Amino acid sequence: MNNSTTNQAEGALAAAGNMAQRTGTAVGNVLDATRSVGRQAGAVASTEMANLRADLDDLVENLPSLSEVDVHEAKERLMDKIAAAKEGAREAAISARRHLREGVENSRGYVKEHPLQAVGYAAAIGFLLGLLVARR
Repeated sequence: MNNSTTNQAEGALAAAGNMAQRTGTAVGNVLDATRSVGRQAGAVASTEMANLRADLDDLVENLPSLSEVDVHEAKERLMDKIAAAKEGAREAAISARRHLREGVENSRGYVKEHPLQAVGYAAAIGFLLGLLVARR
């Protein structure tokens, strides 16, 4: 093999490696954002459920000593907290969908702007995944 062919092959390998690395980074960023939103939603839901459980425990504990008016007020407060927890979960789900949609749109935009590189990335990732699967 002559020097020119060797240099071209090395250049092509380096370009493929760079494409695979950039794609891996982009996919990693989308996954990290999705995981982060999922953790936030889980933390909010967990906190709200713990608060609801504590309020319900207090209500049950004090139920014998409460008047009808107090029970009605406690029920209203509990229903408000349940509604707030539902709203928090709904907002977290909307935020997660939005982040996922943004990641998909960014990926689509990149593919539209750089179709050949996207095909190269896909081929490189497929090759790397094939190597990983073959190792097992």
